Amino acid sequence: MDKKNFLFGAVVCILAAVLAAGCNKSKSGSGEGSAAAGSEQKLVLRIANSHNPEHVTSQACQRFADTVKEKTNGRIEIQTFFAGQLGDERSTIQQCQLGGLDFTRVSSGASAEFAPLMNALQMPYEYENVDHLFKALDGEIGKEVFETFKQNNLVGIEYIHPGSRNFFNNKREIHSPADIKGLRIRVSESQVMISLMEALGGVPVPLPFNDTYSAIQTSVCDGAENNMTSYIEMSFDEVAQYWTYDNHSFMPDMILASKTLWDKLSPADQQIILDAAQEASIWHRNEWEASEEKNAQIALQRGRILTRLTPDELAQFQAAVAPVYSTLLNSEQQEIVRRVQALAQ
Repeated sequence: MDKKNFLFGAVVCILAAVLAAGCNKSKSGSGEGSAAAGSEQKLVLRIANSHNPEHVTSQACQRFADTVKEKTNGRIEIQTFFAGQLGDERSTIQQCQLGGLDFTRVSSGASAEFAPLMNALQMPYEYENVDHLFKALDGEIGKEVFETFKQNNLVGIEYIHPGSRNFFNNKREIHSPADIKGLRIRVSESQVMISLMEALGGVPVPLPFNDTYSAIQTSVCDGAENNMTSYIEMSFDEVAQYWTYDNHSFMPDMILASKTLWDKLSPADQQIILDAAQEASIWHRNEWEASEEKNAQIALQRGRILTRLTPDELAQFQAAVAPVYSTLLNSEQQEIVRRVQALAQ
C-alpha cells in the first residue's frame, strides 16, 4: 500500500470511529435516542431533587427510578441527583422546560410560575387534612392543573405528599399573627407565600430552599416555614428552636417531566413511568406520616419548643389571610378553590 492510500484508509477509519461514538452517545442522555417499548437500546435519564439523599422524599425519587429500571429490565435507567446538585427547584424546572433535564421533584411554590392554576391548590389554610388534600390531587382537579404544564413544555407526572407547612424561628413562640409581626421569614419564591406572610404581618424573604439554613444562621432571616421532616433532617432546628403547628399550607410536591423527553417516549414507556411514579407516591404517603412523628419526637428530645395553636388562635390566622384569596386569585383559580373546598363536605 502506497503512502497516499495508507493515509486515506486511516482517515476513513477515524471518521468511522467518530460516527460510531456519536451514535452510541445518542442512545443515552436527556431524552435522546429511541425509547420504544421493547427496544434494546438503553436510555439514561436524570431526576433532580433539592433534598438530601436520606430525606423520605429523596427515597421516593429513588424508588421511582429503581422501579422504572426494574419494569424495563434495565433498558431505561433514571439517575438520581440530590441536595440541589443540579440547581435549585426553579432552575431544574427551567432545565426540564428546555429539554436539558428529564425529571425534577419540586414544590408547588416553585412550579406555579410555570402553571399559574397551581396557585389554586396551595392557598393558605385551604385543606382540612391530608385526606382532603389527596381528594383534590388524585381526582379531576389535580389532572386539570397538571394539564396546564404542557403549555410550558412540561408534563405533570405525579403528586407527592408535601407534609403540612408550619412556622419556625429563633426569636419567640408564635400564638397569634401579632407574634409574627416583623419577623423575617424565608418563603419559597411564590407569590402565594409572599402574600401569606404580608397578610400575617411578617416580612417575607423569598429564597431557594437550599439557602434556608445559612440565611437563618447569618440573620438574613429570623426563621422559615416548612414541614417537620425538613425541619429536623435539614438541621433547621439547629438555628431556629421555636416551632409552631399552624398547618398553614399543604403545598403539593410533584414530579415533573420534560415534554421534549415525554413526546419521544412510546405510550408503553410513558405508562411504565406513570405507574412507577404512582407506586412511589403511595409508598411515600405512608412513610411520610411515620417520618413526621419520628422527627417531632427528635425535636422534643433536642429541647425544641413545639407550640400547638388552640382553635381560637388558629381562627386569628385564618381570618388574617382570608383577603388573599380574592386579591391574588383570578376567577378561574377561585373556581378551583371552591371545588376543592366542596370536597371537604
